[in-house]
Amino acid sequence: MAKVIIEFGYDKYFVMEADKALTLLDLLKDAEMYKEVYRSNERGGNTYHIFPQQKELCSMKVLSNNMYSLAKLAGKPETD
Repeated sequence: MAKVIIEFGYDKYFVMEADKALTLLDLLKDAEMYKEVYRSNERGGNTYHIFPQQKELCSMKVLSNNMYSLAKLAGKPETD
């Protein structure tokens, strides 16, 4: 089964089968956005917001079987 990479934001990437990815994107297309904004207690505390999506929620690209196998073999990257 073909794999795809789904990118959420600038730093979250997930790999999954293409048919499941399409189902996920279909479910998320009508989702609303949620954001918690930190504010100090002196300013009234945190605020909470729900609003419509204003741009693409995520992007998706195909991952070849060879690249998937190589990346899987490499495993989790080391941190310095």
